[in-house]
Amino acid sequence: MQAEDVYDGGNQDLDVNITLTSLERVGKLTNSSVLITASVQEINSLPPVNSATNTSGVVVHQGLYATNECSTSATSDYQYIVFEIGEMQNGTLTHVGNITLQLNHSAAPIHSVNFALLSEMGCYDNVSFHRVIQGFMIQSGDFTNGDGTGGHAASWQGYCNAQASTNQSDCAPSSWTIPDEANNNLTHIPYALSMAKTNNANTGGSQFFIVSPGSTPSHLNGVHTVFGSVFSGSSTVDYIDAVQTGGSQGSDPVDEIKIMNAYPITHDQDMDGIEYGQDNCPTVSNPNQADTDGDGVGDECDSDLDGDGVNNGNDLFPNDGNESADNDGDNIGDNADVDDDNDGLNDTDDAFPLNPSETLDTDGDGIGNNADADDDGDGIEDTIDNCQFVANPDQADADGDGVGTACDGNEGLSSSESESVPSIGLLATSMCLLGAALLVRRD
Repeated sequence: MQAEDVYDGGNQDLDVNITLTSLERVGKLTNSSVLITASVQEINSLPPVNSATNTSGVVVHQGLYATNECSTSATSDYQYIVFEIGEMQNGTLTHVGNITLQLNHSAAPIHSVNFALLSEMGCYDNVSFHRVIQGFMIQSGDFTNGDGTGGHAASWQGYCNAQASTNQSDCAPSSWTIPDEANNNLTHIPYALSMAKTNNANTGGSQFFIVSPGSTPSHLNGVHTVFGSVFSGSSTVDYIDAVQTGGSQGSDPVDEIKIMNAYPITHDQDMDGIEYGQDNCPTVSNPNQADTDGDGVGDECDSDLDGDGVNNGNDLFPNDGNESADNDGDNIGDNADVDDDNDGLNDTDDAFPLNPSETLDTDGDGIGNNADADDDGDGIEDTIDNCQFVANPDQADADGDGVGTACDGNEGLSSSESESVPSIGLLATSMCLLGAALLVRRD
């Protein structure tokens, strides 16, 4: 655009205010860049000898619509809007969940655009759910007064305080309303998104309500315009619906419930209310973004939930990074189980802690004694080995009792007894001869 000429005295600084109006995109998080070029056109009514031109780039942050009456001439085709919900707990606004709303542009185009614009401009940020009637509906959207008496439409739609008008200049933005679109075959079923207004026609502005779980207020059909529904986050709606209320009408939440942030979703492949690039599981809906092992991959699409290196399908304890197997099926992971094979022998004393049929390996060959055909590893099979658990390849058996010398505790004693027998026999023979000699002499 071409600005008006500006005159300046020599060697003087000049401050220039420029007002820019965006006719296309709006958004509280949108930044634009504007190039401003200034050139010297004349000096003392004469063309300059040398051309003097300077260009500067200026970043323009589109926002602060709340201070500009939350009004715009833009439009919006966003279909999904996310609300981050907070509750005042002990003096601190605490996040309690998200609600993703799906707008129905085909059934209620004016209401859908209006709601998207107000969300996109940040007009719903920090706005309370001022009215909660359990089992009926939860209401919000009064960004001017916060009590259900204020709010207005985002853009001029030809109605000023419910009266049709062709003169926008005679109607302040605070009086903008939108025409009803109630006869669109959308009804008030649980989690429906509808426009709050008076009983008079065309009085909708910015206030809205979400129908409570289990509620079907059919008397509102054809009067209030349903223009969307809860896409995800119904549990958060349930939470708000169940909060304690009070006040003169009994519908004021005791602990304030607020929309902490409202914003449209631009790229959300799984439509869970988390924008692509921020979604830890972009292909599977997971609005709570749970990530058990903290690896940046959401649980809904993480093949190893606990990050222990064992695939979930093979991990008996997929949520416990310290456990993956349960050998004896006693529901105690092997790392914590002192007797993994449940054979009655502690793992520290069990040569085969995962095999209930084996506990010992005498020859250390890695084959348990019950399965090992040669427990002592001496080359003689157990079935013919005269010393099964002590290596004795020569199969020595001094006393011939069938128990090998290597493991016969009685063999030495038996040998000593055998050697003393001749000594006893010689003594007896000598005594007999002596007795005989005495008898001969007496004769």
